Amino acid sequence: MLFSADDHMPRLDWFRRPDGSDGLNGIHGLAHTLRVAQHTEEIAEAIGLTEQESKAAFQAALWHDIGRTNDRPDYYHGAKSAGKVVGMELHVGLDTAIVELALYAVTHHCGSEEHAERGAAYTSDPEATLRVLRVLKDADALDRVRLGDLDPRFLRYEFSKSRINRALELLEVIR
Repeated sequence: MLFSADDHMPRLDWFRRPDGSDGLNGIHGLAHTLRVAQHTEEIAEAIGLTEQESKAAFQAALWHDIGRTNDRPDYYHGAKSAGKVVGMELHVGLDTAIVELALYAVTHHCGSEEHAERGAAYTSDPEATLRVLRVLKDADALDRVRLGDLDPRFLRYEFSKSRINRALELLEVIR
């Protein structure tokens, strides 16, 4: 792993929902988050992201679903998750470039890719922004094996498309 125990690893309170319920063990809870983080790290390494981009993608994986209020489809949960990151000050102590990349990916991981691509032009590093976003989207999509509806045609990187068996393996290991 690229990251030490000192990194901003998930805490159980990240999964507390506004109604007081605990999303920790839901389909978008801690186990999902850890599998997405593992996919993110492996994809980032394989496609040659920079260290900064890799750290941003990993952080985005840890944060991407913490704003969920339920496990149903929710187009806006990425923005809610980014808001929760800021509200809980989870970004404090991280390099600002990593925070910008991670929060952009979190915000846009569940929305229109076309919209995200247009918006990236207004970030500090549009190409890095899109690389981090695409890694997160692929990592999150790979964990759809838990739902039985992963469609590899929607994965962005060829390396991601070769990871379906790895996704099934992680599903067995991280529960």
